[in-house]
Amino acid sequence: MKKEALVGYYFDDNLMRSVKGDKSLRDSVYNRERSFNNVDENIDALMGVVKYLLKSTGIFRIVIGFNNGEVKTSSVFDPFNVEIHLVEDLISEDYVFHHFGRIDIEEKSELIKRFYKMLENDKAFNFLSEEWQNAFHSRNQFMKQLTNEEELDFIVDNLPKLRSLDGYYLRSVVINLFNSTIAMSFNCDGTQIMSHKKFKEFINEYI
Repeated sequence: MKKEALVGYYFDDNLMRSVKGDKSLRDSVYNRERSFNNVDENIDALMGVVKYLLKSTGIFRIVIGFNNGEVKTSSVFDPFNVEIHLVEDLISEDYVFHHFGRIDIEEKSELIKRFYKMLENDKAFNFLSEEWQNAFHSRNQFMKQLTNEEELDFIVDNLPKLRSLDGYYLRSVVINLFNSTIAMSFNCDGTQIMSHKKFKEFINEYI
């Protein structure tokens, strides 16, 4: 039986998986002293910026490094590129308005659909197997809005709680609007990967 990717070209609202990391990091988690940094001191301001970027600009994927203050963004205006920003810069209004083109989440969703439609009409699409072509075509025909904005708000609002947990606190997070997934890595080196819809269930169980 062919095994599918954990997160693939399809959408899975029921996705909820745990991936264990380095055992030595799990075993030593309570022996490593927690240190607070610039991200922790400005986390509320940062979460406001994250909401703005995902809902009102071209950003469709964001990676937040809570430990090192590094934020990676992917934009529909430059889809093959990944930009890297510092948290200390992102919490500056002038910096945000200079670096990120505005577009609302509905139009962003439509733009992504147009990108994929363009790909389907390009000769390079024929490099894919018939199975992959059919799968992409089916997905693009029924592609929904990028994400539910209420679910997205709930996710971003709860990240500070996960960052402030005793012991197993949040180290980094990846929020992807395109397939409505979130991947969270904790200081024990374990990762939780789930759909946006499953995030509330995760919070209710662990917070």
